[in-house]
Formats: sequence, C-alpha cells, structure tokens
Amino acid sequence: MYKIFVIGLMLWSTLLYAKQPENVSNPIDQERLSEWLLRQQLDQSSYLLGIIWSVPSARLSQAQLKRKLIDRLNYAEKVSTNTENNLDNLIRSLPVTGRVSISNADPRWLQAHPKEDPLLYSDHTILIPRRPDSVIVFTNGGKKCVLPHHAGLEARNYVKACEPTNFDRVDYVWVIQPNGSIRSFGIANWNIEVQDELSPGAIVWAPLRDKGFSPEFSSMLVQFLSTQNYNDLLKNDTRITDSPKLITKPNRFGRDLEMTANDWGSIGLLQTPTARMSKAGEARFHFSNVYPYDRYNTFLQPFDFLEIGFRYTSIVNALYGPEELSGNQTYKDKSVDFKSRLVNETATIPQIAVGMIDLTGTGLFSSEYLVASKRFGNFDGSIGIGWGYLGSSGNITNPTAIVFGERFKSRVNDVGQGGQLPTGSYFRGNTALFGGLQYQTPLNKWILKLEYDGNNYQQEPFSNKLPQRSPVNASVLYRYSNAVDFSLGFERGNTYMLGITLHAPLNKINVPKVSDPPTLSVLKTRPKTNPIWDGVAADISGFSGWSVNHIGDVGNTLHVVLDNVYGTHFNDRMERVIGVLHRNAPDTIEEFSLVFIEKGMPMTQRVVHREAWVKNSLEFQGIDDYFQATQAIDEREPNVLPTTNQLFSENSYKSYASRFGYSIGPSFQQSLGGPDSFVLFRASVSSSFGYKLLDSTSITGSLNLGLIDNYGKFKYTAPSDLPRVRTFTREYMTSSQLYLPNLQITHSGKLVNNQYYSFYGGYLESMFAGVGGEWLYRPWHGPLAFGIDINRVQQRSFEQDFSFNNAGSQTNYRVTTGHASTYWDTGWESVLVKFSVGRYLAGDTGATINLGRAFNNGVEIGAWVTKTNVSAAQFGEGSFDKGIYLKIPFDVMTTSRSSGAANLVYQPLLRDGGAQLNRGITLYNSTNLRDKRSMGFFPSDSLRAR
Repeated sequence: MYKIFVIGLMLWSTLLYAKQPENVSNPIDQERLSEWLLRQQLDQSSYLLGIIWSVPSARLSQAQLKRKLIDRLNYAEKVSTNTENNLDNLIRSLPVTGRVSISNADPRWLQAHPKEDPLLYSDHTILIPRRPDSVIVFTNGGKKCVLPHHAGLEARNYVKACEPTNFDRVDYVWVIQPNGSIRSFGIANWNIEVQDELSPGAIVWAPLRDKGFSPEFSSMLVQFLSTQNYNDLLKNDTRITDSPKLITKPNRFGRDLEMTANDWGSIGLLQTPTARMSKAGEARFHFSNVYPYDRYNTFLQPFDFLEIGFRYTSIVNALYGPEELSGNQTYKDKSVDFKSRLVNETATIPQIAVGMIDLTGTGLFSSEYLVASKRFGNFDGSIGIGWGYLGSSGNITNPTAIVFGERFKSRVNDVGQGGQLPTGSYFRGNTALFGGLQYQTPLNKWILKLEYDGNNYQQEPFSNKLPQRSPVNASVLYRYSNAVDFSLGFERGNTYMLGITLHAPLNKINVPKVSDPPTLSVLKTRPKTNPIWDGVAADISGFSGWSVNHIGDVGNTLHVVLDNVYGTHFNDRMERVIGVLHRNAPDTIEEFSLVFIEKGMPMTQRVVHREAWVKNSLEFQGIDDYFQATQAIDEREPNVLPTTNQLFSENSYKSYASRFGYSIGPSFQQSLGGPDSFVLFRASVSSSFGYKLLDSTSITGSLNLGLIDNYGKFKYTAPSDLPRVRTFTREYMTSSQLYLPNLQITHSGKLVNNQYYSFYGGYLESMFAGVGGEWLYRPWHGPLAFGIDINRVQQRSFEQDFSFNNAGSQTNYRVTTGHASTYWDTGWESVLVKFSVGRYLAGDTGATINLGRAFNNGVEIGAWVTKTNVSAAQFGEGSFDKGIYLKIPFDVMTTSRSSGAANLVYQPLLRDGGAQLNRGITLYNSTNLRDKRSMGFFPSDSLRAR
C-alpha cells in the first residue's frame, strides 16, 4: 500500500506541475523588473527569453497598427482574394496585447544596466511562459505551420519543411525571436545571408514572392506578430512531427556574398568588373602588380548604387619624361572611374551596372562597360560587354554601331591634355564580351576567381605588345581579416598578379573616448543647495570641450550660454553638459535653457525638461513611453535669453577667461603624381592661435615649422597661360621652413533675422592676402542658404612672411574675386549641394558645383567640378578643375572629443584656372549650429546612428 501511495503521489504532483499555469501577475507599483523577477519562484521550464510585459499605454498604437494592417491588406496589397481573406481573418483574430519587448530579462544583467531595467506599475502585467519546443512559420497568405525546434537550424530549414513545393518562391523571411526582436534575411540561392539561429518559440513570416506582399506590409505584420503570446498562437493547431522534411542536422549555409576588388580596385574579378557594389560608406585602398603595371587604387562608396574611385598606374617600362626632368621615375597615368547600379538583382533578374574607366583622363586605359551579375549560392557569375580597353580583342560586333550607325565602329583615344569628357569615344570601337565566376569556398576566408578577359594586350600604351597565351585568368583571394585581403593570380597565361586591399566602413568608424572623463551617472535625487558655479562651468568645459560664457537662473529655469561649440557629435557633448547641470543645479530648477553662440551671435537654443530627461536617462523607454525631453528652438524666438540684469544676479556665473588661446599639433601636406617624384610631402608642427578683441571681433592665425620633407626634389614648375595663382606651389613649399599660412582679423555680426555678415582682412591663406566681406542668409533649420563674398587680394611672397615681393613676373599681382553661392540640404541621404558662380583668382569667371554625402557619424564623401571661361588649351593639362574629397572628423578617430577634421583631397592636377580663395573662416561654417543636419551626427556605436 505504501508503494502504491508513493507512486500515486508522484503521478499527482507530475500532473499538477504539467497543468500549472504560466507565471503571470501584476507587479508592485513602481517596481523594477529585476526586482519582480528576483521575487519569482522560477524553475527550469520558465522561459525568460519569451517574457511578456504588457503595458496599457502601448495598446493604442498597437490597435492603430492592427487597423492599418487590415486597411492596407484590403486596399493596397496586390494579393489574391483567398490570401487576403485568410490573412485578414488571422489579423482580426489576434488580440491587442500592449506587449513591449525586452531585450534581456536576466535580473542580474538588468541591475547592472539600469537604463534597460523597466519601471513597472500596478496596471502592468508580467507573464513568464513555459519553455516552448516548437517554431511557427506563417506562409502562403497566413497559413500557419508548427514545427519542432532543433538546435542549429536556420529559418530556411523550417520554411523548406513547411513549403517543400514552394520553397524556391520564398526570397526573404522575417524572423521574430521570443524576446520580440525582429530581423529580415534573404534565404534564396540568389540572396542568402548570414542568419541567426532560431530560438524555441520563434515566429517566421515567409511570404511567397509572387503573392504581392510589399516589404512595408511585411514589416508592419511582423511588428504586430511580435506583440503576441506564442502559446496563444499555438492553440488548436496540430504539430507536424519529425519527418524527413525537416532536416535536423545543423546546416550553417547562410552566407553573405563577399565583395572583393579586382586589379583596378573596383569590385570585380581580376581584369574585369562585376555589377556588384560594396555597402554605402565603404572605402578601399588597393594595390596590384601585373607586369608592366603597378596600380594604386582608391575607391569610395558614397551610396549603395554608386562607386567612385581614382587611380595612379605606374607603367614600369616607360619613363615619366626626359631624364633631366624626372630622372628614372616611371610614367604615371591618372584616371577617375565610376560604376553605377542600374537594376537590382531579383530571383529572375541579374544585377546590372554601367561603368567607365578613366572617365576624364588621358585615354590610355579608357573603357566603358555594361555588366550583369547573378548569384547561385556560393557562386556569383558575371557577364558583360566592354568597349575600349576592356573590349580591345573585338570578339563581337559593336552593338552600338548596329543601333546608331557606322561612326560607332571607330574609336579615337585622345592622349593630349586629359581631363576632357571624350564623348566622341564613349561606347565606340572594338567591343568584346567578358565574364567569369567567383566561388566562396567552405573555408570562408578563401575565395576563388575565374574569368574570361576581353583584352588582347596588343594595343597597350606606349606600343607595349604584351604576349597573351590565354584569355582566361584565375586567382585565389585570402580574406585575412575584415579589413585586409591578399590576392595571388595568374593572368594572360604567362604573368603573375599580386594584390592587397585595405578596406573599411567609414560610416562605422568610432574610437572609444577613453581619454575623456566618463559620462556622469544620472541620479533621481537633486541637490538641496546652490552650487559653486565656477566649478560647474569648469566641469562643463572639461566634459564637453565647450566654453561657458554665462550661467544664471531666472525662476525655475537655469540659463547657460555656451561658446566655441566645436565637434561633430553635438548631441553627444550636449548630453554630457546636461549631466553636469543636473548633478549640480538646485532642486528648484525644472528646466535648462542652453543658448549656443558663435562669434557673439546666438545661433540656436535647446530647452531641456529636467524631469523628462532624467526619466529617459534612467528608465527603460518603449516607443509609447518616450518623452521628448529636449526641444530645439530658433534663437530669434521671444524669451530666448533673459536680460543681463535678470541673468547675472548674485547666484550666477560670468566667464572672465583669457581672450587669448592657442593649440599646437601636427600638420601634413602632400602632392601626388608630379614629374619630380610620385609623392612629395612635408611634415610640420603647427600652432594655431587667436585673440578675441570683442565677442564679435577676433584675430586668428597659425604658424608652421617644417620638420621633415622631400620637397627638395620639387624642381619643376608647370607651364601656364594664366596668371600663376596656384602653379607657384614649388616656390611656396621650398622657400622657407618657418612660415605664416594665415593671420587675419575678422568681425562678424547679425543684420536682421537669418542674415549675417562678416568683414575680414589680413593674410587670408598661404598664397594671398587682402580684405573682403561676406553676407549670408541662413534660416534656422532651413534646407536652403544663400551667400555672397567679395575679396580684393594680393599675392604673398614665397616665404609666406609679411612681405609681397616675389622674384618673377608676377610681383604684386592683385585681383578682385568673389562668388554668389547657394547651399541646398536636399534631405535625401544627407546630401548637401553647393553651387557657386563668380570670379576666380586668375580672373576667369565660371561656376563650381560641389556635392557631398554625410553619414550618420559625420564622415563625408564628396566631389566638385569647376568650369570657367578658360578654354581647355589655356587651362592646360586636366582641361578643367575637379576633385574628390573625404572628410573624417577627429571625433571618430581620436580617444578624446576633438575639433576639426582630416580633409583628404584628390585633385588630379593643381592648375591656375578655377582657383578659389581658400578662406579658413566662412559664414556658412560659422553658422553650422543653425543647420538641422549638423545636429544629427552621432558616434557609430550609438543606437541613434544606426
């Protein structure tokens, strides 16, 4: 009997445990989630990953989302009636739960990360589900498929088991993990990507490509599904048991397509390009050696659809020029390339791109091409048609000649001045097919390439007739790290290729600020006494680098006036300033008013609601709970700044800092591709200084001391038919080791709302001194700004001292120069367009257009083109002025928050035509605080930067 009793008791307890409901309860008012979790009696079946936190305030937005889904399904999505009805019924049957996702429900982790530890209230509901053992796949218009979970499987495994006959029609899946996080992946052979393993209780939305669901609808649907209780979704479903349909062996097949450089630096195979592109923000520095060519390539990816780059090709068996001019330096050819995507790849259509090699160069290697690429799992195949250099074998008839006539059968490469757009040569002459395969081996880091080359190498520059035993080239690439690739190839059937690529995502560059004091911890408590404001001002400067002019309270508002507001990551610094103010401001202060000035002129204001800021800093904030604590205000709005008597009461601070300031740091200058030496450089130490006469008037300058350089090799002065405003570079670089690049006095002010002016005079740049004035119209947070500058300048002495006497024909050269400029923030991909018309330093007139794309971390990629009334022959080599630039803020490169930026400029040739005055202080830069775009840059590790 005893044994029977024990057995019965065990059975009863087992049944009781099996039927035990999920752990659900209402928390204590204003209790932390971590505290609630520690109070629970959790067991091994408790599934914290799937915890469900329901908040009443979140239900309204979720109900609106549900309604939008139904409306969009019935009126916008192009799906069949049956599919529409099935999915409509599913959506209507799902409750509005108010669930807010929690990324991590480990109570100890939450205590260590209080910002992620939600504050609970008595009307909230917390549910800890039992650990599920299955995965749900929604496919084919709302059809629900439940499969047992197996460790190591990806979404494609489950989708294939649920839709074995339709699997090839699924391109993308959306995966909802049990914690509510959502990610989308490509799973087809043409777009498969690295994927996360599914956890028990995951939900997969796998629409068929031909069912008419838009990506926007899919994103909305999975957002709503992520609010559901997984176990509720399982009700009344029959589970599919283990069968051969579900492969239980882990299959880590998902892999991203690797983008690698070809011999020319572009994404491609060896000698040929593909239609592939790197991700926006990528930069590549590539070197390849294939006798007789050494190629130095730099490529940038400003957009997903556009690749631009420049190249120096060293032809090792040809000299640059006469020995008395360039010695034994080999010939250097300069070129600019681009490639643009025309068609995105789909399941049935290849990715298609068009590109040009040596767009405006000498024509030695000029080529145009149209290429298509299609992926098949680990293989990526390309086929293209090339004109010019890529098509010199002429293995097909030129299709443009068939369409547009006989004149397209011949091609003339002008190897003259270079720089012009030889439209008469584009898509003309010999034409050839090219193509090949890239294979990603199972070893991950190793990639094999095989291609058919359309060049016959019998018409190479300088009459180089290179032997070619085979048009088939092959190589192996080793991806040493995420930033370095090594290549070894065999080309032309008789020549080895060596290559190295350095690549990095510029839009993700970030260096932790370990040299700065750590950001202050935020406390809910407030000081009860007034602080010593001198110490607060010092802390603000120490934490942000900004200068504090005034601090004073009026009522429950603390006003702070900040000057010298430098740095790209404005909001990062401002948060640190608010942290200092909250730590020190008395408890009666409810609002911080931060006014930012530049050269004595208020630019913008931020009003911070203290309690809301503390709440956002300390508490977990769901979408519906977040409160905008900081408000941006135009400085011209009323009551921005109290009167002096109001602000400077007994309990206030006014800066009496020194009006003189200076900094010392390194300076580097270089020029590439000259006849004297391929690389000429000068490393210097530079001291920048300033003295503030008045808030709106200051004297600024810099003094440089050259330390190391090789400009002694610089002996060639290029010929010029224009006044030598820039081609005396050699004389300016070699005349003195100690020189004064800039020394000027500047006065700035505000005329009326949105209008600013400045007057300046002195040594405005290294080559010119003079006087000038500028006017700028710039509305606060407006997309457009307009400006005019006029300058009367005189050429400085080569020594860059205080004199103007140069030996030569241009002694005391004077000119009036100026421009009318329009600045347009397009609002698209953070693109800024600057268009200027006016008179340049050489007396020529024309226009400059400058396009720059800025990424979220402040890195900027851009290009400019200048065309004036000077003819190509008079301009000289290069035909017109143009260049590419890369601006990298020190904020993303240094271990402390810094001002300034590294400006890397590629200008194929520095000529006299189209030369603008290089003023260091401009009103547009001085009023950047009025630009909404400039306030939106964040460190790349910030959630706001993603």
